[in-house]
Amino acid sequence: MPLIPPHLNTMSRSTKSRFQVLTLPFGAHLRYELTDTTTGESVSILPFLGGTINSLRVQAGTSLVETIDGYSSSKEALDKLESSFKGSNLFPFPNRIAGGQYTWDTQALQLPVNFHHENNAIHGLVYNKQFTVTETKEEDSRCTLTVSFEANGRDKGFPFSYTLSHEYSLDWQEGFCCRTRINNNSKTPMPAGHGWHPYFTAGADRIDELLFSFPAHDILEVNEVNIPTGRTFPYDNFGSPVPVADTRLDSCFLLEDTNRHATVLLQNTRINLTLRLWQETGPGKYNYLQVYTPPHRKSIAIEPMTCAPNALNNKKGLITIPSGESVTFSWGIKTG
Repeated sequence: MPLIPPHLNTMSRSTKSRFQVLTLPFGAHLRYELTDTTTGESVSILPFLGGTINSLRVQAGTSLVETIDGYSSSKEALDKLESSFKGSNLFPFPNRIAGGQYTWDTQALQLPVNFHHENNAIHGLVYNKQFTVTETKEEDSRCTLTVSFEANGRDKGFPFSYTLSHEYSLDWQEGFCCRTRINNNSKTPMPAGHGWHPYFTAGADRIDELLFSFPAHDILEVNEVNIPTGRTFPYDNFGSPVPVADTRLDSCFLLEDTNRHATVLLQNTRINLTLRLWQETGPGKYNYLQVYTPPHRKSIAIEPMTCAPNALNNKKGLITIPSGESVTFSWGIKTG
């Protein structure tokens, strides 16, 4: 992000830190805003809705630009959550599980089917859960917000106890970063998949005009209800920045991980804005990317995922967390 280095900050050291975490009303709920008080850049988080990432405002030239398609009110969020999943936190699986059914350690399990027209379970079990704010930090160079959720092992179809926590940070040099930690509190190993579901506008009215690129290795073939068939094909249509144009995608890609980070580029040349969405890759990290272009063409979902759709069945990217142990992974957004 085009943030001013601390040594150029004119704020007195005796005043509040340049980077602050604000608690603000959001209808009947609260939102937490990580803010650079010098530039006005900010990230908005909704703990009442699974830690949803709801807004990202950055500088483009002399203006502040909203780059994420989020909810305008808590009412809209609650009304439209399960038809859009904007900015949602996806655990213990992102994307779909066929029929909501899978087997773990010889036990047949049934998840709630919440995508009825496909007869699939979709996007996990925490996107609508209340997360607890456990820590905030404010400094001259960065601020952080940490939220967490504890499950007692009584969820239908997922009989595991765990703690899921996220640290969101806004940093003058690194931009926005989200670090996730999952701890298995069960007495047995636990399967896990994770992802995020932000929709991006990059300040454009329609995504057709945006330039887009990402380092795909393969695209996963899916059937008529968007479950992978097991076949993959090479894919490099967006290997270098080209216009989104009329491309339609609801597709999962296996990413190249040669640099241990994969970077997605989204550019709005009209306002000279470039978003670089990076995700940690490598064993047990965000090695998959789901891209979805909604029919309205006003935003594009760019979703870092640790596993493929239907991973509880096909095991592609599925993480097994031993009892008492944890896993971590991160992703973030820079500009310029």
